[in-house]
Amino acid sequence: MTKTIERAEHHSITSDRFTNSMVAAASSTCFLHFFLTIFYLIIKVPEMWIYSSTTFFLFLLWRKLFKNNWIKTPFVLGSINVGIGIIMANYFIGWESNFNIYFIILPSALLIYTGWKNWERAIYLILVGTLYVVLFLTFSNFTAVYDINSEILKYLSMVNTLSAAGMLIIILFFFNSSITKMQESLENQNKHLENKTAELNRSLIKEQELGQLKTSFVSTASHQFRTPLAAIQSNSELLSMLSNNMDGETSKRFQKVTGRIIGEIGKMTELMDDVLILGKLTSGNVNAKPQELNLVDFCQKLAEEFDDVQLDGRIMEIITDGEPYNVYLDSKLLSHSLSNLFSNAFKYSSGKGNPKLTISFISKGFSLTLEDYGMGIPKSEMPNLFHPFFRANNVTEIKGTGLGLSIAKEYFELNKGILTASSTEGIGSTFEINFKKQEL
Repeated sequence: MTKTIERAEHHSITSDRFTNSMVAAASSTCFLHFFLTIFYLIIKVPEMWIYSSTTFFLFLLWRKLFKNNWIKTPFVLGSINVGIGIIMANYFIGWESNFNIYFIILPSALLIYTGWKNWERAIYLILVGTLYVVLFLTFSNFTAVYDINSEILKYLSMVNTLSAAGMLIIILFFFNSSITKMQESLENQNKHLENKTAELNRSLIKEQELGQLKTSFVSTASHQFRTPLAAIQSNSELLSMLSNNMDGETSKRFQKVTGRIIGEIGKMTELMDDVLILGKLTSGNVNAKPQELNLVDFCQKLAEEFDDVQLDGRIMEIITDGEPYNVYLDSKLLSHSLSNLFSNAFKYSSGKGNPKLTISFISKGFSLTLEDYGMGIPKSEMPNLFHPFFRANNVTEIKGTGLGLSIAKEYFELNKGILTASSTEGIGSTFEINFKKQEL
């Protein structure tokens, strides 16, 4: 897409340069034919007088077309007009008038413009070359219709030579002027881009500094919080032990309070762990270390760990599709990311059917598809699903940090996997992770 745009811009710039050149050439041709009209009137050649006066107005029209970016039509019509003029000059005035010199302008102008297709250039050059040869063979020994004084023909030949050279110089001058303007414009744009690049680099450096500061703060804060939390937890446990020596009612109250404290400490610890992991991910401090892995065995072992702690007897159903083969993944990252998905599948489908994991193998890659039959996610909130700290409005009563899916997605991507999700509120959710097959 970018190359197409660049080609279009280049074509537009070239057209503008060629247009300026052709406008100048058409103007000079009008000027030339104005004087030729007077000259033919003086030497009494009415046919050429009519041709020159008509050509004067035609090139005014074509000049207008060039200014409106009509490139090919006025160029072709002008070329035909020039060819007719050369033929008439040779027929009525003679070969010695040197009107053939104008042939040099036609291919020169053609070659300057890069917008012509190769076959258009080839046909045009063949036609011009053929016409020149035919005219040479036809008129080199031809006696002109009008007997013009040889002295006049000599000066006319010189004027035609100078006119053709002048027109060619004008075309090249305006073409070169356009190139110079374009170069100046490009230099200004380059300076502007350099300033923007320098500004972006400064912003990037500041952003990197802020990112490092944020990572450092998150890491420090997470570790600093652990010390008072550990003290609170140990004292809560001590209170819980002391409550065993109290009477029944007081003991229950102490147990309830200490249980609540310990539970909140667990939430805070989980949140800090997740924030610390997210900080490492965003700062690029987590790297994948792939190794050969039996994916089916790995998933079954991980599923068994979750099955053992389900109080309602639910299990993770595992289905294998296709011919299994060993894969190349970082097992730690995979374990953490799948654990987040497994935990959510059980947590948000309490009292419903068993979650199901399908492991599919094909020649080009493999995938993991986890389905649950729980609460589902509202359609309007799906775009925010993988954002840090996001929690759908229908799960606010269920414990969670809102970081699990965000971390899982980052870990899957470090393992070169792509995580996608679909969900219907009240029916369930499906998470699919696709991997390309890698050589072991």
